[in-house]
Amino acid sequence: MMNSFFFGGNKPGSFRLFRLLLHFPNFVKLAWRLFVDERIPVYRKAILILAELLAVVFAVAYLVNPLDFDFIPVFGRIDDLLIGAFVILVPGAWLFIRLSPEHIVREHVERISRGE
Repeated sequence: MMNSFFFGGNKPGSFRLFRLLLHFPNFVKLAWRLFVDERIPVYRKAILILAELLAVVFAVAYLVNPLDFDFIPVFGRIDDLLIGAFVILVPGAWLFIRLSPEHIVREHVERISRGE
């Protein structure tokens, strides 16, 4: 199941966000493992660093002029957390994972699946 999440499994759109929430800790763990893996070239790691620097700029801009969804009952309370987690972290980590060598990504996904 985790392999299909990381390697383009196609579920209906309404379940995609739920799957992302469910696998978010493993997604972060995978990005971190790949980042510290010596087999991943430094220039690919730079992609993650640059993406996260842009995310910090976005975060500062968001703090200065936040988008609030307080008019939506439950989402209004957690919108800041969701924006921080998904808009800031996910795109850079996703790009980094996609550009990492697939056999190394699969190896780490299997280890995470086994609980290592």
